[in-house]
Amino acid sequence: MIKMSVPTPCGVFQPAHPAGRPADPARGPARPVGGPPLPPSVPPRSFPLEFPLDVPLDVPLDAIFGAALGGAADPRTKIRRFASPLTRMLLTSEGLTTTLLEAMAGESLHLRCLAQLRAPAHATGDGVPPLLRIDAGGDVLVRYSATTRRGGPALSVNHVVARLGLAPGIQACLTSTSIPLGPALHAAGTGHRRTLLDAGRRAWRGEGGVTRPACYKTYLVWHGDEPLALIDELFNPGTVPAG
Repeated sequence: MIKMSVPTPCGVFQPAHPAGRPADPARGPARPVGGPPLPPSVPPRSFPLEFPLDVPLDVPLDAIFGAALGGAADPRTKIRRFASPLTRMLLTSEGLTTTLLEAMAGESLHLRCLAQLRAPAHATGDGVPPLLRIDAGGDVLVRYSATTRRGGPALSVNHVVARLGLAPGIQACLTSTSIPLGPALHAAGTGHRRTLLDAGRRAWRGEGGVTRPACYKTYLVWHGDEPLALIDELFNPGTVPAG
């Protein structure tokens, strides 16, 4: 669970062992861009490193990508159980999350980058390397952000695990501290599609540590025929009904 009241720095960390050389304690931990020094590959505060991926890994990946799971495991089946049509629309939308949230909030929203770091792909969960088609021993970008009202609470919390070594324009979209990913990719003229992997309910911790059920969706963003990033979005139940 992510508590939104704790501010954290946002920067990109260097690998724990650059070029195969162990970190030098005398030199201290790597310094993130635009933030104070923190240990690499360790999320600050309460942010988990492992990506929340709840899809069966014992079935062929083409079955997952083709939405051929069927039955209770199909995310579309889970989404149909939500009572609110707005919630169902938000969870099934492709590339309109920010637009729909703004319509529900009645105002323009803002991106707040909470943290960014490089981490070994295997540390982010067993399903991440095969879904992103990368080697488990390589690094990935792990990012945490929130979509917020101006000076107000978060309406969504976003957990991203993305491939590294992408074209500069794509990398800038993934690491922007002011523009949500969907609008950033659209503005960059990059064609992308999304594969919905999971949807359901998870705990949202608000002010004072009060926990409420909230809805979430998990999906894979593609750049052409190559997987780009895994994204998990958890929505504030005060704005997006989770019933």
